[in-house]
Amino acid sequence: MKRWDDVEKYVAEDYVIAFQETLRTALQEKGMSHADLADLLGVSRSRVSQLFMDGTNPSIRYVGLVLFRLGYSMEFKKD
Repeated sequence: MKRWDDVEKYVAEDYVIAFQETLRTALQEKGMSHADLADLLGVSRSRVSQLFMDGTNPSIRYVGLVLFRLGYSMEFKKD
């Protein structure tokens, strides 16, 4: 398998950061806490806290589920 170069690593990290920022915004807009999100997702508070940690790497399926439950969607477009 090809190893990621530095640019690809930064691009991937940027997407995770964008997800985290969207998640923070959604929680603020809805007046929700991490505990509220955990209840909404049916997971532990620690699982939700992991989404906000540096170096987190949630699966695309999990990102999609979280966003869907919050009333958001993902969009993919060509640069």
